[in-house]
Amino acid sequence: MSEQSLYTVEQSSRLLFPLAKNFYQSYYPSGKPNKADPIWLLKGPEIICAYRLKLFDDYQLLTAMVTKPSYREQGLASYLLNHTKEALQAKQTYCFAFEHLEHFYKKNGFCTVNIQDLPNHLEERFVRYTLSGKKLVPMRFRF
Repeated sequence: MSEQSLYTVEQSSRLLFPLAKNFYQSYYPSGKPNKADPIWLLKGPEIICAYRLKLFDDYQLLTAMVTKPSYREQGLASYLLNHTKEALQAKQTYCFAFEHLEHFYKKNGFCTVNIQDLPNHLEERFVRYTLSGKKLVPMRFRF
């Protein structure tokens, strides 16, 4: 049995939301989970990795992807993305990857897009984030 089969992938529920919120507060405070947004979790004995989808009418934004530091570099974020492809395919999915994570997202089904190819609302958000000093790359899920 592979080590990764010890993990489960599930969408956060009302019961799990407080745990997801605590996870974000501990490892990615700016992630700010919202009960209205789907949060996908990779769990072992605890939450190990998570991301949320900010929903819009015709598209969604993958945001707040984080892995607990002691579990990084083990392929677990890729495992989570691979096991949630249906959620990523439900609507056109975008993300704003930190520059140093562009390769990670590319190997997990995202491609780089031009800023002007983003939906208007996301383009405005992207510009706002980068003007604040964040080094981001606009990307779209292609599978």
